[in-house]
Amino acid sequence: MANAPLMKIQQRTSQLQVQSQRMTQQQIMSLKILSLPSVDLREEIYNAVAKNPALDLYDDSFENGVATAGERSRFSDDIHYGKPGREGELASDNFQSALENNVDSRESLYSHLEFQIEAMNIPDCERNLCLKLIHNLNRDGFHILAPVSLIDRNDPLQTEELLERCIERVQRLDPIGTCCRNIEESLFVQAKLASNPSPLALFILDGHFDFLNPPQVPKILKKIKSFLDEQKKMAFASNKNDPIKVSEIEVEEALNFIKTLDPKPTRNFGTEQAFFVRPDVYVERIPAEENDSEKLDSFRITLARENIPKLRISDEFKSFTTDSHSAHSAHSFGKNEAEESERIKSEKKYVQDSVQKARVFIESLEYRENSILKAAEEIVRSQRLFFEKGSRYLLPLRQKDVAERIGVHEATVSRMANGKYLSCEWGVFEFGYFFTNSVSASEALPSTTAGSASAVKSGNSGKNSDDFVPSSKEGVKAEIAQLLEEHKSDKKALSDQKIADLLSERGIKIARRTVAKYRNELNINSSYVR
Repeated sequence: MANAPLMKIQQRTSQLQVQSQRMTQQQIMSLKILSLPSVDLREEIYNAVAKNPALDLYDDSFENGVATAGERSRFSDDIHYGKPGREGELASDNFQSALENNVDSRESLYSHLEFQIEAMNIPDCERNLCLKLIHNLNRDGFHILAPVSLIDRNDPLQTEELLERCIERVQRLDPIGTCCRNIEESLFVQAKLASNPSPLALFILDGHFDFLNPPQVPKILKKIKSFLDEQKKMAFASNKNDPIKVSEIEVEEALNFIKTLDPKPTRNFGTEQAFFVRPDVYVERIPAEENDSEKLDSFRITLARENIPKLRISDEFKSFTTDSHSAHSAHSFGKNEAEESERIKSEKKYVQDSVQKARVFIESLEYRENSILKAAEEIVRSQRLFFEKGSRYLLPLRQKDVAERIGVHEATVSRMANGKYLSCEWGVFEFGYFFTNSVSASEALPSTTAGSASAVKSGNSGKNSDDFVPSSKEGVKAEIAQLLEEHKSDKKALSDQKIADLLSERGIKIARRTVAKYRNELNINSSYVR
């Protein structure tokens, strides 16, 4: 051990340079806002305004656009509630599970109402507004948005008088009592359209629904008499309520009549819901003859801002710092200057932090608008053929291609496309609809590549439509649908193999199983069922 070599311990200092990328809070906020659909963005804006007093919401077109259902009242007397036993809870769970797992094959409310409107001989403007009202109903048949917000202000034929007429028309459809604000209005509509309505029942349902709580004849009678007495005492009261003669028998008859009405007239229809979608971008086609120097059609791309509340920095917070300094200079004498200075610093820091967060939030909203608009412009450039001629001419397009052209990351385009909608003359489409893969790129004609429509106002728009070969998934699906439509009168339905052969003759080479897959996605049955 004595001859063992000594171990030397040394310390060395070294430098290591590592490059890492971290997102700032503003970038995180911008990406979060970008990924939100319009409905969720409204909620996010209102939450931000509630948390940050520096944010001032000064304009919201749809502030009063959501209809709220009234309080639900019960019509049975002396209801007692108790906690079920263990066996009762198990039976209830099993019954609920059976209901949830059972497919609801009933006709939907929206299909039922639409069929009745389409069968009527009414003007197109009235029919279109009635259909808007139908698709603005929730599963209980009540308004989602305020009906007045459905009026197209650019159409002089759509007036508030027409809206009232359309609402009354839909209310009279089967089931009677839909297209209302709440249960109270639904019951009143049902009562008005009944064969022999009780006048007292109409009186109760027309703004005096609270008289039914509780639904006991003596108490209802007492409330009605008290109300009529108060009306008679008022010097300016009209005599419209005097003819109503109230007795316990009449109250009981009115209550029995109200019990025959249905507070849920939509209960017998399926649970399929119609979703009222507000587009984020509008694409308007401008025909070539309206242009002075261009021969090709052009497109006007407009960002929908009307359904997003407008924000700004509060004027009070902008001037707070200046006001606090002036107040300090005017009232600092005779006070503890250190404490006063500390208070002002604390207030100033709070104001600065609030204003900074408000600016970051507003800039994130602006970033969202600019990103959606840039992406929409690039989609229109790349999918020009689609916007001119329809879904058959949809070209293969990747999110990566759009990201490179507008100078952002592919994940940014993915967030942008989530829950955003574009409206054009062919309908309303989700942004993701325009990103479709190539089915058979090797068989596609050179004119069908995504680069052939690289500009909104330039490029060959595919004037020779007979030479066009669909190469995208959606384009091929449209071709299959067109083939089946052309041969629907044949005695023998086209098989998947026959469809694949016909597509091959048109330059689209895909397997039979691919045809079957696309046919199923189109909700078209097999040839055996057809």
